[in-house]
Amino acid sequence: MINISRENKRQYNQNFTSGITRKLSRNYYHSEPDIVKVFDAHPQKNGIAGQLPLSWLKNINTNEKRKIVSIIYNEFAKSIKLAKISLQAASENLNYILHKYKILSPNQSYNIKKIDTSGSCYTANGYILSGNGIESYFIKEFADLSGNSPRIYKIMTESNGKFVEVARALYLNNRIKDRHIMFTHWGDTKNGYMVSEYVKPLKDFKSQIEIKEKYNSEEELINDLNRKYGFTMEEIKKYKVQTGYEYQNKFYSYPEDRIIYNYFSNMLGKYGLRDYDLYCNPYNYIITSDEKGNPLLKLIDFGGITRL
Repeated sequence: MINISRENKRQYNQNFTSGITRKLSRNYYHSEPDIVKVFDAHPQKNGIAGQLPLSWLKNINTNEKRKIVSIIYNEFAKSIKLAKISLQAASENLNYILHKYKILSPNQSYNIKKIDTSGSCYTANGYILSGNGIESYFIKEFADLSGNSPRIYKIMTESNGKFVEVARALYLNNRIKDRHIMFTHWGDTKNGYMVSEYVKPLKDFKSQIEIKEKYNSEEELINDLNRKYGFTMEEIKKYKVQTGYEYQNKFYSYPEDRIIYNYFSNMLGKYGLRDYDLYCNPYNYIITSDEKGNPLLKLIDFGGITRL
């Protein structure tokens, strides 16, 4: 199995990060107008923040790095547009450019697959970029919200949309180094998409672990939470997560969705943030697996995150 987050290690290679990425990673910007100002101050970046995966960057000729990276961004955006017409043509275009600059070896290639995103009003299309023996990525193409009235547009983009979500993702990359949060590589606000690690759902996941109503101790409950979601005692204690309550020498568990909410709510709260979307939208997190094949819950959507 490929470890989907092995290469990023929750940090950027400082040799490749740009000024706009550093600003968005280190500072909280509340609304779209504030974030647009940051992008406008760096017109040479063409609306791009973040960086290509380290496994791609390490193969690029250092002497021509800037030029090649720019070409890859342009061709990647072209592939996203092609994907609306032909997934095969999009894959061929991307593979051509990655082979040309030796990011992929001759026997490696990517396939672009479309997934169902009809349930999201902020996502136009979603794609999985995968291949044998190489890292997989998730591509989120943002819905175009510009057709709404100014009032509705302002409401919809206050904590969602391409600018806010790219900024939040890069901020969380840097501020909260937690294995339960999806890592984002880069976002292209000009072409309206974002590329993250692919959090692959466990196929037909039906855990044999049932979170019981009553335990002899909280430690017993957390042991089950670990086997079902990957939460460890250290993580629960770090964020002071309330998992239930003691009564008459027994420990009574909260409902699972409340425990998950408490975990992410306390985690974000530690950094002065909150997620207004989390409790009412269970699709914001996915049960995937870690590098050892054990279940691991991950937060995958950053829309709705704002400051306390």
